[in-house]
Amino acid sequence: MNIAGRIGWAAYLAHHARRERSLPWWPPERLQALQDRRVHEIVAHAYATVGRYRRVMDERGLRPRDIATAADLAKLPLVGARELSEHPDSFLSSTADRSGLLELTTTGTSGQAKRIRHDARAVFMAWAAGGRSRAVAASVPELRPGAPTVYLAPPQGTYARIRDYQRDRVPAALWRRAEPVSVSIDARHADLVAAINQIAPDTIVAFGRQLGSLYRRAHEANLPIHAPRLVWYGGDAMPDADRRLIEERFGIPVFSSYQSCEFLRIAFQCERRDGLHVSTDQVALRVVDADGRDVPPGTPGEAVVTGLVDRAAPLINFRLGDRVALATRACSCGRTLPRLASLDGRVEDLLVRRDGERVHESLVLPRLYRVPGLSGVAVVQRTLGRIDAEVVVSPGFEPGATIAETGIALRELAGDAADLEIRVVPVERIAAGPGGKIRAVTSLVDRDPDPG
Repeated sequence: MNIAGRIGWAAYLAHHARRERSLPWWPPERLQALQDRRVHEIVAHAYATVGRYRRVMDERGLRPRDIATAADLAKLPLVGARELSEHPDSFLSSTADRSGLLELTTTGTSGQAKRIRHDARAVFMAWAAGGRSRAVAASVPELRPGAPTVYLAPPQGTYARIRDYQRDRVPAALWRRAEPVSVSIDARHADLVAAINQIAPDTIVAFGRQLGSLYRRAHEANLPIHAPRLVWYGGDAMPDADRRLIEERFGIPVFSSYQSCEFLRIAFQCERRDGLHVSTDQVALRVVDADGRDVPPGTPGEAVVTGLVDRAAPLINFRLGDRVALATRACSCGRTLPRLASLDGRVEDLLVRRDGERVHESLVLPRLYRVPGLSGVAVVQRTLGRIDAEVVVSPGFEPGATIAETGIALRELAGDAADLEIRVVPVERIAAGPGGKIRAVTSLVDRDPDPG
């Protein structure tokens, strides 16, 4: 991008970043008015430029004027991951400039790999909204200005793609000032510990389960590991036992956020660490029962999300599959953004290798989805010596070849042990669990393996 374009996006980022100082504390009625306006605008845009939404609304006798508030989203049907996975282009706006979009591919935690497209406007608004988490982190005592931050992430994962997209659109001086250090999570545990000890960051950002495993294994092996001022996780759940260990044994406060490839910013934890504040200017989040009806605060249900700022491929009433509950009371921090009282989100397990290494699902699933013909998968590691997998084979592909290649990939990921038994079975559809969530990777190995 030329320098004029870079300066323009830097100014756009700065404009929205300035509002971050006050928006989380706006009066509730002002926040609601902003959300309602954006709901109406995104629905009107989708009706005008996305055929699938126009057909659905016409079938129900609805026009954009009928969706004037966030509450009116209940008039529209829910959209599932399967629809997006099988027909990604049907969500694409006719006004989208495909050459300028950020394209992400989910790792398949919902059971299907999905192509997600975001326009630059949405990416930069999400970047600015990250200031909410940064303000929380800055409140941690003894956090050193300019101290390094480490991101533990796959080398070519979502974080890397978003980072590169942002870098290409702003002056280098803007991102170099606070460039975090990336450390690949596909390194061995001892190497990860060594890298963290060498960098000695104030902040570590990672997947919840990976971060928990990192510190738990170091503790169990009596392996010295640097204690940052705070750790921040998202993308999957951190086991409660690991969170307690990190906070009580290592004295590190643990924060979390709620995001997805489909919706870059959903909710964040404040200093009180009591639930998560929903970014209602970025998304409209509903909590529904098994029949798709809204449930009251305090009642668990499935998260259904509408993106309010992305016009490239609008997602309206999208079923994330996570079980959540809205809080029944305001947060003592003073922020007026509503809260999630609970989040039982992505619970995929780490695949355990014979040598004791753990392989995160963000590495497992991209490798599996490179298998020709594989369009859906669910892996269950029953013991160190046995892995079962169900696979959905795309039409036109030879099932036997896809099954064989899936077995080869699983053997590579699990450490290629000679006595490893792998069973791969073709199915028409991956079955969903409670709340519609499909666990793409499940490990039943509940103890550290003995490498000897």
